[in-house]
Amino acid sequence: MQENFWAFLIFVIVMTGTPGPGNIASMALGQTVGFKRSIPFLSGVIIGGMIMDFLSAMGLAKLFLAYPQVSSVLKIGGLVYILYLAWKVLNMQAESSAKPKAFKFVEGLALHPLNPKHYAMTVSAFAQFVDPGANRITEIMIFVGTFTCGAALFHSLWCFAGESFIKMLRSPMVRHTVNISMVVLMVGATAYALYK
Repeated sequence: MQENFWAFLIFVIVMTGTPGPGNIASMALGQTVGFKRSIPFLSGVIIGGMIMDFLSAMGLAKLFLAYPQVSSVLKIGGLVYILYLAWKVLNMQAESSAKPKAFKFVEGLALHPLNPKHYAMTVSAFAQFVDPGANRITEIMIFVGTFTCGAALFHSLWCFAGESFIKMLRSPMVRHTVNISMVVLMVGATAYALYK
């Protein structure tokens, strides 16, 4: 991995920076409750992703190959969880209170363990970029550290973009339409990852 680090870094930037359940949920939350109130959720998403990166590096793919039913259960659970988050985002927009409740740390923590895109991304990256002959601890530290930095940067940027974007939209109807679009994209990205 040390020899292929720049190629790996580009892979991480593309995979963590493009739309997926984590980024779209972060943007939807940012436009609904703002960046500051999204920090607990963002922290959970980043830590949950770091745990999944570590588990992938420790051989999660072997578990899926040995027990395909585990993968199927996680895919269904992931879709159900994304639908739950989508429902919460839509309800936040509909709440009459001036300050809707933000997502919790635990809700963010569960996102990547139930995110099919995250599994596909980390398992394929580990298989492609890690050198089996190199020091395993060093390889895992580079792998997990790079993915964690990418996730922290891009989830935060998407959330901040959501907050900034919504400030430009004065009409409640337009804001609601944008929020619905984010929810559709979040569910669509998950469905695409499931059936890819």
